[in-house]
Amino acid sequence: MSLLDDLVKNYFNKDLATIFTQVGVESAKVTAINRQTLKEVTLAQWLLESARGKSELAINANNFAGLKWRNPDMKGFAEPLKIKVPSELVEVEFCKFQDIDAFIIGYWKFLTRSPYKGLEDHTNTPENFLGFLQGKGYSSDPKYISKVVNLLPEAQKLLANAGGVAIPASVEQLQLIRVPKEVELGQNFRIEGVARLIDSGKLLSIMIDDQLPAVSVRISEDGKWQFDFVFKQEGDRRMRIAIDDQTLDIKIKVIVPFDNKDDENTQQPTASNLPGAKVIKLSGSVGIGGVNKADDVKAIKARLYELGYRWVGDPNSADRDRGLFDAIKLFQSIIAGRSTVNGDGRVDVGGITHRWLQAANAPRWELMPKSDPDNGFVNGELEDTQDNHDFGTHWLADVIKKIAQDYQNSYRKTHPTAARFAINDVSLPHGGDTPDHKGHETGMMCDVYLPKKNGNFGGIVWSSSEYDQDAARAILKSIGKQKLVRAVFFNDQQLIKERLCVSLSGHDNHIHFEINPPVRS
Repeated sequence: MSLLDDLVKNYFNKDLATIFTQVGVESAKVTAINRQTLKEVTLAQWLLESARGKSELAINANNFAGLKWRNPDMKGFAEPLKIKVPSELVEVEFCKFQDIDAFIIGYWKFLTRSPYKGLEDHTNTPENFLGFLQGKGYSSDPKYISKVVNLLPEAQKLLANAGGVAIPASVEQLQLIRVPKEVELGQNFRIEGVARLIDSGKLLSIMIDDQLPAVSVRISEDGKWQFDFVFKQEGDRRMRIAIDDQTLDIKIKVIVPFDNKDDENTQQPTASNLPGAKVIKLSGSVGIGGVNKADDVKAIKARLYELGYRWVGDPNSADRDRGLFDAIKLFQSIIAGRSTVNGDGRVDVGGITHRWLQAANAPRWELMPKSDPDNGFVNGELEDTQDNHDFGTHWLADVIKKIAQDYQNSYRKTHPTAARFAINDVSLPHGGDTPDHKGHETGMMCDVYLPKKNGNFGGIVWSSSEYDQDAARAILKSIGKQKLVRAVFFNDQQLIKERLCVSLSGHDNHIHFEINPPVRS
C-alpha cells in the first residue's frame, strides 16, 4: 500500500469532530455536512502540496501539507526538520510528524494558530475555506484555490473508494443536465447535457417532432454538450437527441404568450389582465446607460420595490445608484433562468425586462418558506443563524412547498419515520455573488439535505451506511414532478442510473435542484 493510500484510508476513518475538540477548533460551529466538505477539500490540498504523497516532505516527515515549523504552537504535535524543498531558496524548518495520525491532528492544530482565528465561520464550501486560508497567508500562489478545487473530484473519489464505494470515472450513457419543460413561443432556451468521454468530438443529431432535423451539436472534449433553440409553433413538442445507439426523448410544452401580437411597432408592451399585473408606461430606457427620465425611474423603482427588491431605495425618488442597477441585473438574470447574475442593468421600452416587470407572475424576491412540521418540511437554512442564504424567488418558494407536499403525500404517509424534506442554501438577501457557491446567485436553485435511516438528515454522503436511499429516491421523484425544475444534481450512482439526477462534482453530501422561469402570465 502506498503512502497516499495510507493517508486516505486513515483520514476516511477519522472523526473531525473529535479532532477539533482535541486541538481547539470550535466544533459546535462546524456542522456535520461542513466537516465532510472540509475532509474533501483538505485531502485535495494534500494531494497538491505533497505531489500525491511523493514529495520529500511527505516521504521523510509525513508532512503532506508543507507545514512550516512554528514554535511553540506545534510543540508536542511535531518536531522541527530543516530541509530544502523546491519552493524555497534555502533550507527551511518544516514540521516533521511521527506518523500519518500525528500529521492529521497536527494539520488541524496548525490551523488553530492566531492567524487563522475565525476559521470555523468559513467551512461551508471549498472556495470559502480556501479563500480564508489564502487571505491569511497560507499560500502566495494566486492560482492556489483553483488548483485545489480542480483536485476535489479526485479527493472525493479517493475517500469514496476508501469506504468501499467505486465511483465511475465518467458517465456511461447520454444524459441531460438542464432542460425546460415549458417555454414561450419564440423564446430562446438552452439544453445542456453530457455524453461518454469516448464520444467526445462526435456529432449529436437533433430531431424535432420525429421529422424536422435541427442543427447537429458537437460533443466537447470533456463530454459536455449544449445548444440553444427557439420553437416557432405552439403545442406539445418533442425533441429527440441521439448519437449511435443512444437517444434522449424530451417533451416540451410551447405556450403562446399573452402579448404575442405585439411587434416592433408596438409603442408600449401589452400588459396582462390578471391580478398582480402592472402597467408600466415608459418614455425611455431606465438603468445603466439609459435615458433615465425621472418619472420612468420612479416607475421602475416602484415596481421592483413592490416585488421585494427593496434595496432599490425610495420608490418616490428618481435617484439612481448601485442598488437600483443591481436589482435590475438580478431581475434580468432571474427571468433569463441564469444561476449567476449577468444582466446589463437597463430596462428598455418594450424589451423582455419591461414585459416581465408588467407580468402578473413577475418574480418576487422573498424569504424562503418556514419549516412546516405538519407537512414534513424543514428549512434548515432559516434555523441556521450562522448563515443567511435564506432568500430567493417566489417561484422557487412555491416549488419547494409543492415538493414537500408531494413527498409527504407520496412517501412519508406510508413511511412516517422517514426523514423530512429538509432544505439548506438558496441565495443571499440581495442575491448576487456568494463565496459559498459557484451559482446560487439568483434565487433559482436550492440545496437539499440527505435523508438518514434514523429519520434525521444531513451530515452524510451518499456512500454512508446511514444514508436512506429509498427516501432520497422519493424526494428526487417529488422534485422531478415539478414542471419548473430543469436540473437535479446528486452523485448517488444508482439513482443516476434511474435517471433521477445527474452527477456533478461536490454533490456527494446533498441534492441540488434548479428551476426555470415559468411562462409569463
